[in-house]
Amino acid sequence: MTAASSLSLLDALGDQRLFGAHPAFRDLESWSAWLVFLAAVYGLPLAPAEIEVFRRHAGRAAYAPPPGGWREVVAIVGRQSGKSRIAALIASFEAALSPREPDGTLAYALLIAQDLRGAQRALFDYVESYFTEVPILAGMVESRTQDVLTLENRVAVACYPCRPEAVRGLRARVVVLDELAFFRSGDYRPQDREMLRAVRPTLATTGGRLIVLSSPYGQAGALWDLHRRHYGQDAASTLVWQASAPSMNPTLPRDYLERMREEDPEAYRSEVLGEFRSGVATFFEPEALDAVVVRGRRELEPADGVRYSAFVDPSGGSRDAFTLAVAHRDGERVVVDCVRAWRPPFNPSGVVAEAAKVLKSYGVSRVVGDRYAGEWPREQFRSHGVQYELSALDRSGLYLELLPLVNAGRVELPDVPDVLRELRGLERRRGSSGRDRVDHVPGAHDDLANAVAGAAHLVAARGRSFVGEGRIVDLRPLLRRGEDFHHDPREGSLAECIAARCRGAVLDGNR
Repeated sequence: MTAASSLSLLDALGDQRLFGAHPAFRDLESWSAWLVFLAAVYGLPLAPAEIEVFRRHAGRAAYAPPPGGWREVVAIVGRQSGKSRIAALIASFEAALSPREPDGTLAYALLIAQDLRGAQRALFDYVESYFTEVPILAGMVESRTQDVLTLENRVAVACYPCRPEAVRGLRARVVVLDELAFFRSGDYRPQDREMLRAVRPTLATTGGRLIVLSSPYGQAGALWDLHRRHYGQDAASTLVWQASAPSMNPTLPRDYLERMREEDPEAYRSEVLGEFRSGVATFFEPEALDAVVVRGRRELEPADGVRYSAFVDPSGGSRDAFTLAVAHRDGERVVVDCVRAWRPPFNPSGVVAEAAKVLKSYGVSRVVGDRYAGEWPREQFRSHGVQYELSALDRSGLYLELLPLVNAGRVELPDVPDVLRELRGLERRRGSSGRDRVDHVPGAHDDLANAVAGAAHLVAARGRSFVGEGRIVDLRPLLRRGEDFHHDPREGSLAECIAARCRGAVLDGNR
């Protein structure tokens, strides 16, 4: 197959002896939009109707590909559009068609995905299916391992996770990045820009192509940069293609699309329509967060004469973790001493007993938490001699309070990987009411981050709060205005009157 250098990918898809023999491509009608995309990648001629498809999705006024097509191509499309199968197809085609290196060394067709267990495994399964279902391709396989197929022409189709160091020193005929917008390291640091910088040199001496196929996310990061710089630019050296999932895969069920639209309109625009989400940004700057981590310190033991505060994020034990954090003040700094997480499944009553034991070791008899499960946390902690106060700040509010502490370097965080991963995974989103809200990225968790933010907030606000009837309210508005406060019992309880005057919030679980 390598001798047929004039064979195009579209020829191979239409040939029942080659990729056309694969069950997924025996009927190409539903792949029509992808066929236009592939033709454009390689600079092949397009019919007038196909040029209109190109103009619609590339945003360009004309179809004028460079000789041989574009060397860098970005496809920004919704989920379930077929992009991972197309990614594997391009890598497999380039690998099978590549000539042997003059020195006989191994060259690569690199497929890079977010993780080994999920996306990477699925991507390589597509590759294996081509070299199993198509007899001619199967005959080219010289050896195979769990994530590498080595062909007789000494080109290896290999899947790698998005770790820049993993591909350094390799020479590639093609690099395909699958879901670039979601490239993160194990500790949740963005890896998209670093990955692009790492793979471009692998193509420098081969003249190979870099293909990026990804669903969009927020208006930040490498994918957004590529879109902003090259989409709709006729003279751009990088081709950017943007399309909805239904336009690329017309077989998607209508009821699936309607359900997506009704259940989460914001996700629908991104994951189905292929549009970038507006108002989404990483919450903590990685450098600022790194600066407040005390390296090597996982926990501080209780100390005599220190006053501690604690926050819990309860869970029923089936899905989320039950988390606890303890903190204290050291001058103008907030020190997070201890974090605990009980992963599901667990017995909630047993976890409360363990949490109460930790709290008592730090001399904490009152703990603050959210409104999870009504009275259940109050009753459970009360049975162990700990008073449970309700937080009037939700988790988003707690994160917004933690941000200035981190940016000013006024908090010390323990060197606990799970805590740092959750904090790095937080995002700020602009709400419909105009107020910012902070939450974890879809599919992630923030139970430990919530507990840490809550404990830090309690300590930072100490001395500026008042407790009454199980509620803790913020006195800062009155203090700033310098007002006297006189309680009239006819207007309600003391706590209610202060809360009404201050628009208060829970601040300190130990006041």
